[in-house]
Amino acid sequence: MSYKELRIVKYMNYNAYKDEYAKRFEGYATLKTILKPHLMKHGVVSETKLPIFVVNLPKISLLSEKIIENSRKIEELASELPGVARKQFYNEKLTLAIQSTDEIEGIKTTRKEINSAKKALENMTKKVRLQSTVKLYLDIINDNALHITTFEEIRRIYDELTDGEIASENLPDGQFFRAKEVFITDEKSGGTVHIPPTNGEKICQMMTDWLTFINDSEIPFLIKALVGHYFFENVHPFYDGNGRTGRYILSKYLSRKLDIYTGLGISQFFNENRKKYYDAFAFTGHADNQAEGTFFVLNLLQIIDEGQRSILADLELKVAQLDNAKENIKVDTDLSPLEEDILFLLAQSKLFTERIEDKLPDKEIVSRKMRAEHSQSAIKKALKKLEEQGKIALVQKRPLIHDISDDYI
Repeated sequence: MSYKELRIVKYMNYNAYKDEYAKRFEGYATLKTILKPHLMKHGVVSETKLPIFVVNLPKISLLSEKIIENSRKIEELASELPGVARKQFYNEKLTLAIQSTDEIEGIKTTRKEINSAKKALENMTKKVRLQSTVKLYLDIINDNALHITTFEEIRRIYDELTDGEIASENLPDGQFFRAKEVFITDEKSGGTVHIPPTNGEKICQMMTDWLTFINDSEIPFLIKALVGHYFFENVHPFYDGNGRTGRYILSKYLSRKLDIYTGLGISQFFNENRKKYYDAFAFTGHADNQAEGTFFVLNLLQIIDEGQRSILADLELKVAQLDNAKENIKVDTDLSPLEEDILFLLAQSKLFTERIEDKLPDKEIVSRKMRAEHSQSAIKKALKKLEEQGKIALVQKRPLIHDISDDYI
């Protein structure tokens, strides 16, 4: 018999329902937690408070192994990328991470806004939208550790991540979290789908349990990360910005435990599988499922595995295309060593970025090649010559950006 949700077992055979719950909860392979979520049925919070548990099914063990192996392969492939390609790939994933986590919440964020925030951080200019958000996501790339042990640290992350993004009436009114009730409704039906804890004291109690849980080193890290993500969203400690905060924490954690690209890809993976992502919350939050987190973990592991395989396919294709471009540049006997280097930089930029405005600007080519002891005039002369020969084309004037001819790719 296939492994089914407890609510389906209840519907199929009510008499076997309690026995099946006990069998699962007390099983040797079951991970029991201290986390007691708010469970719902017919728009009402269940009075029974049960701890989340996960049955470590063979599927979960196999998927966990696959994800760890996928991560190793991603790191191996990414480590072989030359500098510009690696930087562009980082930036592309960072942009998609911020766009995706906002899109899940129904917020439209453009690449232009993200690029403006990056430039504002680099140049220390006036504050612009998303500046704090980009700064936090750059911390993932910079591999800065995230160790959350206090409410102050949760609030700091929330404040930085959502700075300027939350309406004043939705800002937290408690010391760390919201102080009043909030109702989560279905966008289409308008019906209540979740009622989190309704006062600050209860929120603090549940978040204390969350802190204890996420810092428990005896729990397998993937199960801990995903169950922790579920519980954070179940508590809904803020009026607005919970999803973005919870996904950022999950991204940051998995970037350390797996690899940066998987970590940054989390929101994109969830956004591309939004129904499955939301269904996982619904299954686990249904009172008749008795706080079983097995399906939540299983569904999210499947989403992550699928997302990683997409990253691997993309990397493998682009590495092969870059190798081909390198060979095509090498066989062009009319090129000087400097011109070869410029074309290879532009090949990396072409293959690892989607938009013109994200491509390698001329000033960065000049900067890189000057560090390699070429004069500025020689570099500019080489760029002009390549353009005149049709080997590169000017695609943007401010700042100056050139793109390599498709003949080399």
